[in-house]
Amino acid sequence: MTQLEKYLVIRFSKPRRQNMKKIWRLSPLFLVSVALMFALACSSDEEAASTSDASAAAPVAPAAAPVAEATKGPGASKQEKGTIVFAQSTLQCPHGINTVYCGAYDSVAWGIGEDLFTWRWKDGGGIDYEAGQIAESYSLSDDLSTLSVKIRSGVKFHKGFGDMTADDVVHSYNKTNPMITPHSIAPSAANFASLFGKNPAVANGQNVDFQFENFDVAWVNNLMNTGGFVGVVIHSKKAFDQNDEAWAKENVVATGPYEVESWIRDDTAVFNAWDGHWEFPNPQARKVIVKAVPQNEVRIAGLQTGEIDATELALKSVPELQASGFATTSAGNANQFSFYFSGNMWESVHAGTGAKLDIAGSGVYAREIPWIGNPFSPDDSNNPEGMDDMEQARLVRWAVASSLDRDTINSELLGGLGTPNYVAFIDPKNEYHKEEWKIAYDPGGSVASLEKAGYSKKGNYFFELPIFVPSGSNGGLGEEIADAVGGYMEAIGLKTPVLKYPYAVHRPGLVGRTSTIPILYSDDDGQSVYPHDKPKGLVNSSLTRGGYCVCFETPTIAELYKKAAKEPSKAKRLEYADQFIDHVHYWALQPGVVALPQLTTYNPNVISEWVMQPTPFGTSTFANIKLK
Repeated sequence: MTQLEKYLVIRFSKPRRQNMKKIWRLSPLFLVSVALMFALACSSDEEAASTSDASAAAPVAPAAAPVAEATKGPGASKQEKGTIVFAQSTLQCPHGINTVYCGAYDSVAWGIGEDLFTWRWKDGGGIDYEAGQIAESYSLSDDLSTLSVKIRSGVKFHKGFGDMTADDVVHSYNKTNPMITPHSIAPSAANFASLFGKNPAVANGQNVDFQFENFDVAWVNNLMNTGGFVGVVIHSKKAFDQNDEAWAKENVVATGPYEVESWIRDDTAVFNAWDGHWEFPNPQARKVIVKAVPQNEVRIAGLQTGEIDATELALKSVPELQASGFATTSAGNANQFSFYFSGNMWESVHAGTGAKLDIAGSGVYAREIPWIGNPFSPDDSNNPEGMDDMEQARLVRWAVASSLDRDTINSELLGGLGTPNYVAFIDPKNEYHKEEWKIAYDPGGSVASLEKAGYSKKGNYFFELPIFVPSGSNGGLGEEIADAVGGYMEAIGLKTPVLKYPYAVHRPGLVGRTSTIPILYSDDDGQSVYPHDKPKGLVNSSLTRGGYCVCFETPTIAELYKKAAKEPSKAKRLEYADQFIDHVHYWALQPGVVALPQLTTYNPNVISEWVMQPTPFGTSTFANIKLK
């Protein structure tokens, strides 16, 4: 039995939970076999048309399953030539307007919509983080206060809405900015509130002029870029004006190499190749059908039977399919699955406006919480002599960080395909990673840290420390990692309920800065493909108040971000990046767990080659698919 399994046995020690151990130890081979048998039994045309119905009734698992079924290799596709069926665990709503969250990331990654800039692989290796997409060129004022972007000519909108103009770009950007369009909840809403403030984008002939409220050097490679953070999807103003916002929410009129035929949330989306696109003319995949298939085992079965041509799978399933002949590709990213210790709100004034923040009087500090340091009342009744509350809480967070056997989590849950990760925002494979940022597995040291912090066990536990993981994260693997993390925490004497529910339920507490429960996920910046000199910590500071944060804020982070955001020198930005990692490493505010590579598994009998363009958003660039 591995060390991880032992800890999971401890975690699920009650009779009802003993069965969890048995489920844990079912091999991926067995699970794939069950999924395949179920898929074969239910492979009618009616089910193929509705993946939602397939998820409604779970089959009773047979006592045994033929090994040959589980190891079945790739066969022929059941689609007409030129049609690709791609499956992933979820399918968000269509991103037809920038006031909504919806599927903005997927839209730009797949090739439905475009922004001013994007990322592209360089011929000699590495990534061009400033490749023009809708933008042809730009000029930045010497004082870094204004930007003028020349818009690419000859770009046409889908569905017959004509040529794209500067007015369409202005419409799309202003709809995204919540300081101009208050009901915007776009992915970039909080970032644009900081970047542009109340300054609207303005059309100027073939150019679009922007005025910065808070200049950020990452505007070009991150904030106004489909690769970096999906600034916007450029939509047709004409289509919006002829209809209305309700219509735009259901109808996507954009400029990418694929046009939306239909898009039903949590079900199916159908895209057709848009011939004559300025960058990707005449894609070989003429039709792409995207299906929401929540169960990993059903996606595997569909891949094996030819119902699905490509899919995103839980990482632990990939090695077995590779061994049976399926191929994988990637857009170059790994999600850095990490802790974020929400509730450590240490700023007393807003880093942007200077307005006083009444954090000391907020609900965050209404009671003593062991993992949350209180800089406003550092001396409380339970601090050991000579230790303030900030150091006491730091020791608790360090106890959690050092309790994790990251190598075992990687091997047992990720099939060795991932990477142990120690601090969010820096991948150990990154050329700038430092040895001193590693965190050793030391459960004995974890217990010693808790005792040094003044805690003693009452029965089996020091105290309760719940953790939250968004349901469905990383294809469900995130929940399994959280269970393993909870097992390790229980092993050092922390009672650890693992809370699993939709991220949308948790998000209001992050926006409102009221959440005190540590969250396990990747966050916006927890992507290995990002450049290390990218300014770090915007959503770890008060600068995005009114919008999203990871729900801890420190003055050091805010100052480092502001310096890096205005620093033209890459060397200096790298210094600030290192200082950021040093800060969060010392205070154990965002210790990492593992980095999960984002792989797409496909049938090589259907797809001969698929070179994706770099992005942090998983599967990308259907237009690059080459068919057999």
